[in-house]
Formats: sequence, C-alpha cells, structure tokens
Amino acid sequence: MHSHEIRERYLRFFENKGHLRAPSDSVVPDDPTLLFSSAGMVQFKPYFTGERVPPKTRMTTSQKCLRTGDIDIVGTTAFHHTFFEMLGNFSFGDYFKEEAITWAWEFLTEEMKICPDDLWVTVYQEDDEAADIWENRIGIPKSRIVRLGEKSNYWPSNAPSEGPNGPCGPCSEIFIDFGSDVGCKTPECGPDCDCGRFNEIWNLVFTQFNREDGGIMTPLPQKNIDTGMGLERLTAVMQKTKTNFETDIFMPIIEKTAEIFALSYGDNEKTDVALRVIADHARAMVFTVADGVMPSNIGRGYVLRRIIRRAVLKGKSLGFEGLFLEEIIPVVIDLMKDVYPELDERKDHISRTIQAEEKKFQKTLDLGLQKLEEYISNSGEQDKSEIPGSEAFVLYDTYGFPLELTQEIAEEHGLTVDINGFNQAMEEQRRKAREGSDLPATLFAGTLSAISEIERNNTNTEFVGYTNMKSEAKIVGLLYKGGLVDKALEGSEVDVVLDKTPFYAERGGQISDIGTISSATGTIDISHASHAGSLIVHTGKVIVGCIQTGDKVSAEVDAAKRKSIMRNHTATHLLHKALRIVLGDHVVQSGSSVDDERLRFDFTHSYALTTDELEKLEEIVNIAILDDIPVDTMETTLEHAKESGAIALFSEKYSEEVRVVKIGEFSMELCGGTHVKSTSQIGSFKIIGESSIGAGLRRIEAITGTSALNYFMNADKTLNQIAGILKTHASEVVDSVHKIIDNEKSLEKQLSNLQQKSASSAASDLASKAEDIAGVKLIASKVSAGSIDILSSMSDMLSGLIKSGIVVLAAEIDNKVAIVCKVSEDLVKQGCHAGNMIKEIAKVTGGGGGGRPDFAKAGGKDSSKIDEALIKAKELIESNSSK
Repeated sequence: MHSHEIRERYLRFFENKGHLRAPSDSVVPDDPTLLFSSAGMVQFKPYFTGERVPPKTRMTTSQKCLRTGDIDIVGTTAFHHTFFEMLGNFSFGDYFKEEAITWAWEFLTEEMKICPDDLWVTVYQEDDEAADIWENRIGIPKSRIVRLGEKSNYWPSNAPSEGPNGPCGPCSEIFIDFGSDVGCKTPECGPDCDCGRFNEIWNLVFTQFNREDGGIMTPLPQKNIDTGMGLERLTAVMQKTKTNFETDIFMPIIEKTAEIFALSYGDNEKTDVALRVIADHARAMVFTVADGVMPSNIGRGYVLRRIIRRAVLKGKSLGFEGLFLEEIIPVVIDLMKDVYPELDERKDHISRTIQAEEKKFQKTLDLGLQKLEEYISNSGEQDKSEIPGSEAFVLYDTYGFPLELTQEIAEEHGLTVDINGFNQAMEEQRRKAREGSDLPATLFAGTLSAISEIERNNTNTEFVGYTNMKSEAKIVGLLYKGGLVDKALEGSEVDVVLDKTPFYAERGGQISDIGTISSATGTIDISHASHAGSLIVHTGKVIVGCIQTGDKVSAEVDAAKRKSIMRNHTATHLLHKALRIVLGDHVVQSGSSVDDERLRFDFTHSYALTTDELEKLEEIVNIAILDDIPVDTMETTLEHAKESGAIALFSEKYSEEVRVVKIGEFSMELCGGTHVKSTSQIGSFKIIGESSIGAGLRRIEAITGTSALNYFMNADKTLNQIAGILKTHASEVVDSVHKIIDNEKSLEKQLSNLQQKSASSAASDLASKAEDIAGVKLIASKVSAGSIDILSSMSDMLSGLIKSGIVVLAAEIDNKVAIVCKVSEDLVKQGCHAGNMIKEIAKVTGGGGGGRPDFAKAGGKDSSKIDEALIKAKELIESNSSK
C-alpha cells in the first residue's frame, strides 16, 4: 500500500466518522511559544483551550511536523525523523475515550488489515477506564495491556507530579510487535523496552484534567481527544520494511543519493546511516524553505541552517567533496508534490535557497579548517594540551564543524577539547535561539480569555476601511489591563473592540492605521490596531472624558498617514512586477514592510543589482505611475485567483476566499492591504537602498509621494551647494569633479616621482654604509617612505647596489611600522630566508609578517622599537653564522 493511499484512507476513514478534514498547517505555526509545528494539535490549541470556537467539534488532519530534539540519533534508529507527517483525529468536547479507542482499533485492524495479535497497548497506571475499554470493549488480552507511569503515559510527561499547570491527561499508546525473535529476546520484554521489538505507532491523548498548584487535578468541563500517528511508521508496518527508511517515502531519495556518491545502500552500516540522515534532512529542508523559512543565525533560520549543514557534512563523511543537494531536492519535490502542490509551485525558490546555503557552507568549511589549524598551531606554540570549549563552539556555530570532528582532528595532534566550555557556549546559543527575534510577539498577553469572550458574543469586526476612513460604530468590548471593563476614564490605556471599523489592523507587512475613536463623552487616541481571531482590537489611550461599553462612537483614521501607506503599498506591487521584468521570473517576494515613510521589499535573487538594473526598475515603476493605471480589487476564491494568474506569496496563509489587487494589465496579486485608486496617486518612486539580507535574498528600500518629493528637493539643494563650492553651474558639477580628480592624480604622480628620486639618492648613501656582519653585507636602517611600495623599491635599489647581502628597511607609515627584508640570490642558496627573518624582526615591534626566501614584508605597532628591531637583524645573522 503506497504511503499516499495510507494517508488518504486515514483521512477518509475519519471523515466518515463525522470529522472535518482540515489541511495541514505550515511547519511555521501561529504560536509565539513554538519554533515549529511539532504535532498535529498545534494549530488547534485555541480550540482545546476554549479561546476560539472550532468550525466543527470533530476534525482530522495529516500535519507536517518538524522536531529536532532527537536529531543526533536520526538515521541510527529505525523510526526517528526531523520532518514527518502526523495523522491525527481530534475532539473538542465531543467524543471521548471509548470512541477514540474503538475507532483506532477499527482503522488498524479492519481498514489497514493489521493482525490484532501483533498489537499491544499501554495505558496510564491509574487509568482504569481506558484499560477496561481495551480489555472488555475491544477484547485485547490483559497480558498485552501494559500499565505505565506518568513519564510514559501522560501528556505532558510527568504532569501530575511536575506540571506545568493547565490542561493535561493520561494517554494510551498502540504498539506493533515485531516478534520475540527481534530485540533483546527476553521473556519480560514489553512496549517499555527500547530494544527494537516494539514500535509505537499511535498515541491517544485523553485531555480530561486541569492541573493546579500542588498537583491538584480538577476534571475539565470539556474533555478533549488529541491523537497522533506517524505516517512514516504506519507505512513501514504496511510495507513490511525493517525501518521507515526502506519505504516509498524515503527510498527514492536514498537511491538518488547513493547514485550520486557511487555507493550502494545496505552494504555498510556507516554508509547507510549517512544516506538515511541525508534523506531525512532533505525532506526537512525542502518543507521548511517552502513554508517561508530562510537560513540564518537565529530562531527558525538557525535550525534550518543546522539541518542543511548536517546533510552536507554527512556527504563529506562519505568522501564526496562536491555539491549534491541540488540533485536531491527535485526528487523530494516529485515524491510529495501531489499531496503538497506548493512544493512544485515554489521549487525554484526552494532549490536556489538550499543550493546557495550549500555553496556558502562549503566555503565556510574550508575557512573553518584553516581556523582549526591555527588553534592547533597556537596551542603547540603556547605549550597547551587543550583547545578551549569557546573556540570549539565557534567552529561548530560559525563554521559548521561538529564537536566530534573537532575532537578527531585535535586528537591527531595530541590535543583534547574542553567539553564543559563547549556545552556552556551551546546552552547560551540555545537560549538565544529560543528568544530569536524572528518569532512574533504576543500582542495580547493576558487578554486571550477576555478576547475569546468578546468573540463568542460578537462574531467578527466588520472592516470598512477599504472604502471609508471614517465610520460610525459601537463599542462591543473594552479591556483595561487585560480584563473586561464597562468603563474607562481619562488617562487609561485600553484595548477597544468595535462592531465595525475603518482601522486597518497590522498584517501582511503593512502597519496599522492610527487615529481616534470618539463618543459623546470621550475620545481615545488610537496608536495601533491588531487582529485577534475574527476581531480587530484597537489599542490607545483615553485623552478626553470617559468611554463605555455599548457607546456609539465615530472611528476616524489619520487620513494623511493612511494615504502615504497606500502609496507605498501599491508601489511594492509595481516594484515586484518590475523586478520580474528586469531580473526574471525567479524573483519571488519573501517579505515586505510598508509604512507611511518608506517601503521595504525582500525578494529571491543571488546577486547584487547593478546600477543599470536599479535605474531600469525605477524607470519601469515611474512610467507605470505616469500612465495613471486604475487599481481594482475583487473578492474571489483562492483557486480562481490562481487560475487567473494572480501571484500568491508562499509565506502567507490564505483562506478559501481571497482579495485580488489588479493594476490594469501590469500586475495582479493576492493582497489584503489598502491601496490607491490609480497609480498616478503614488506621485513618484525612488530607490534609496539595495542590499543582501542572506543567502539568495536581496532587499530594496524605496520611497514615494511626499517622502520622494522631499528626497528630490534635498538632492537638488545639495547639488546646488556643491556647484557653489566649485564655482560652477549645477549641470557642470560632474565635469568639475573629474577635473579635480585628474589634477589630484597628476599631483600624486609628481609626488611619487619626487619620492622615487629621493629614495634613489638615499639608497646610494645607504649602500656606502653597508656593514659586514660575519661575512655578510647588511644594510639595516630606518628611512622615510610614503608607502610600503616605495620602501620595497628602495630595498630593490640597495640590493642591486651591494650585489650580495641582506637589506632590512623600516619606516613609520600612517602611524604604523612597515618593514621589508631583501636577501640576494646567492645567500638564499646558502639557506638565508627573508620570510623567517622578518617574522622575528617584526615581533620586536609587536607585529608579524612573512614572505618568500628572497623578499618579505611585515607590519608592527610600536614605532619606538624600530631601532631595537634593526639590531635584531644583526643578531639573527650572527646567530646563523655561528651554527
């Protein structure tokens, strides 16, 4: 049975049991407490807690999940993964234990035809109800029902004794038994043994208690069901494979990787583990990038970067030195695109992002190896036997070197690594990752229950801001310090919910509106508007009088600021299209920020834009503005919008009903933001910055409207000021600057010629003062030189004059010490080495350097030690002659 069929059978089975099939949520959840969706229930948390009303009390999904807690053992076991799909059925105050257990058994034994004798179950040791259902309702022999403690069979684990407080409950797990000839082969072996004989395939969580301080368990008024079954594990059972990796989910990826490396899967355990890790990580990186995450050094981006780098390192461990992920990514996409079509839609972006990171890491690895060699060399010079943990962590964190690799190379040189120091640095990095700035802030901390109560009584806030900047409304909810109140007095900072509003709530990169809400008795200055479920919450301060729940009010947006925001937002659509015209269709928007002062547009592209490309972008956008193109909007279905050619942003989550913004025949995108009525209202467009924000990602910053007008006026003013200083007309400023530069170059050339003549004259004088040190002519002198090149030229002249000998010259240039050393060819043949000499000479001045046997350069810090350094040159010659 193919994995796609298993997934579909599961979802259809529970649809037939009255469940609503929900699509998989992104691996990036709408939850500030989580980096990634780690279970099927994540997207349903508000339904479990009662903060939101579910569309149906029974739901089922196949959820994309990402976990990295066991990343170090992925590939070494049969069933652990970073990315996997979790099949789940959920009840929000509907059915409970008997139905959950009965349907799980029915699906496995009747739908999947798994032999009942091969199934074991575990229950919480105090859950007599679940044990009774398994034994007397299902008919499982008591010998195959195992009672375990709260660590194994409670969610969260150890909740009764350790917490946290909140909803929790016992769970029942279903295991497949591979037979007594597998694993430890002892008579007492059971599901709690980790020998490999038993594999957990399904976990049924019965959320029935609320834990309070002191471990007090209070029954919940609404009992919930949350189940999770790994698709990969069930597929291995149905396809009768030894591990998940031999299923149709992984084998095509493994086979392609083995082909690239000219290896075979199944011949060598070490090779097999590496191939499994690469296959697992390839799936993880594809889905993570597809859901909008980019490699970085914090938060989710850091996790993605580590996954890509682990895969690359596994390739290196197999002796492969080239790039290989770009050949594996298409295999992953082809395997999964029928179920997740967004992979195919975003394949170019996925491939470019991963390729860019792989190439970057290959270069970083080479740099890391050089860095490690420097550490080892310094340890030898300083007579140390240990590489500090902090330095090992830099190799791990910055250069991607696993600790084991650092230890292995260090051991080859007789060194150890400070593991405690490494672990301390690692924990600090994890703390920073948990606090990663790319995670959304919780805007309504402590107010969720109050917001939920308003939502239950008022279905939604009607947004009328697309057509109006002012509207009459009614206050349906008033919050002060997180709690519902009936009245708020002057000076109070409050959150206000209206039945309808013209205020745009921050979303999709567009900042919220500001303005006022006024009643007959008071006025609120609104500083921010945010979404909370189906409501829009206005945050502000009562500046006059008082306001009350139920008041009739006038809600008015700051029109000047809104118009500026609209100009910038419509300009991002024009810029997006212009980028695709100038650079190509590979350009995809990866983020944006629109406020009243400027716009920021992030997009996929590998190289910095040229001046010509930036000018072309400005020309295209400004021509579109001058053409006065109408900007129209329409509401339609997501499917129809895509069929019509509207661009959808893959980092956004869309409902079935979407809003399309169409700018004539120029541009069409899905967008919920506010826009001008025609492009001419933008005024003008000016790019003020272009930069890199990561591998394969660029950013353009631009301005429109009054900001652009002020920019042009200031630029004109500056140009006229420069013209005044140069005593010329503004139109002739460039020619005047070129003349100044040409004059400067001419003067520099004249100065250089004079310095060369001076150096030649000084060289003749120095040559006559050459000393004989142990039979070797030596010129060691402090001289005046404007640059290191002149110093080098002087050494060449002197060497030519004395024919055989050593020249050491030092000068103070730009407040630093510069030293050169020249050794004649005959002395090089006798073993003299300019590079070795200059290292020792430069040390005296607190510097260093090196070079060839015949010529070397060095720098120093302390110019007061130049004379002492020149004496060192004499000592080195004397020392060598005595050997």
